[in-house]
Amino acid sequence: MVDRTLSRIFILAGLALFFWLVFILKPVVIPFIAAFVIAYLFSGLVGRLSKIGLPRWLSTSIVFIGIGVGIFFATWYIIPVLWKQIIYARDGIPNVIHWINHTVLPWATHTFRLEPMSIDTNQITDTIMQYVQTNYSVNSIQSLVLRLAQSGLNFIQLGGTVVLIPIISFYFLLDWNRMLEQMHRLIPRPYERVTLQIVKECHSVLGAFVKGQFLVMFLLGVVYAVGLQLIGLEVGLMIGMIAGLASIIPYLGFAVGIISAVAATFFQFGLDWMQLIFVGIVFMIGQAIEGYILQPFLLGDKIGLSPVAVVFAVLAGAQLGGILGMLIALPVAAILVVLLKHVRDFYEGSSLYGQKHDFMNMSVDKGMHIHSEEIEIKTNISSNKDKKSTDRE
Repeated sequence: MVDRTLSRIFILAGLALFFWLVFILKPVVIPFIAAFVIAYLFSGLVGRLSKIGLPRWLSTSIVFIGIGVGIFFATWYIIPVLWKQIIYARDGIPNVIHWINHTVLPWATHTFRLEPMSIDTNQITDTIMQYVQTNYSVNSIQSLVLRLAQSGLNFIQLGGTVVLIPIISFYFLLDWNRMLEQMHRLIPRPYERVTLQIVKECHSVLGAFVKGQFLVMFLLGVVYAVGLQLIGLEVGLMIGMIAGLASIIPYLGFAVGIISAVAATFFQFGLDWMQLIFVGIVFMIGQAIEGYILQPFLLGDKIGLSPVAVVFAVLAGAQLGGILGMLIALPVAAILVVLLKHVRDFYEGSSLYGQKHDFMNMSVDKGMHIHSEEIEIKTNISSNKDKKSTDRE
């Protein structure tokens, strides 16, 4: 009993030390985590290519070349369109400020009896410049060179990380089967069956998430972007893409998309009720497609995360790991749901949970037994009385 308790204490201490080291080395560990996630996402495709007779290195190379070609063509098409829409949005800022100064603020002043005010772009520019000069002042050439060097180092570090992740992913995919075999050998034999069952459930959940949630985001973004472009909104593609990405959090994509689309429609067409109705129709169609087609057929109840859990997981991931943390937050949360389910099952099957349960059952059984004995005694007494009265007669 003591040996088992000590072994558990050592295991928990080792896990705590491991996670503490991961947290301390977060800037170094994050590229490896990202590379492992990418390798996991494409391991199935590489495995299928290997099964048809291709060497592992050739299968991995084909997958990476395909990913690079897809990203290149997508960037070649999307970036010019997005740049054009960004320029359009930038040129529309003066019109927005003019509309606020001459329409919104006078209406608010008259309706709520407020003090008249207006947006002064010159004052905003002076405030920004003063803030920059106060917080980022350069007093000498030495400090300027130091800041440029620090910026250059940060840029090099970011670029190195971006280049490093695909390289690590390639080697992960190349040695994927060997890594899985080594991990399998580390599992204690008494816990092999339970561990493999948990890993299988985690893999199923992650597969459902990868095949479902990201596909839902992509298709929903396409629906929003195409719909907004068809009704003539100049920045429809950009709003649709942002709404699709934001739909990783339930209802956030719809809220961000419709608010942005209504504002862009108002600035482009003015108070045109027909265009606003068209915007509403686009997002109603998107919500109907998501609720009745995409979610049931692509996701269903496989992930098992409530909207509140999704929001918490994404915010926690953003706090801990930034953009990358947001991307891996939901898969990690889905795995934690599986692990917590097994922890709950273990607790419900343990003596700590079963003692109270057995005591309650024992009390109920004992009470029922005593009650049945009382009924039997009363029945015997009643039958004896009836028998005596019959004999007297």
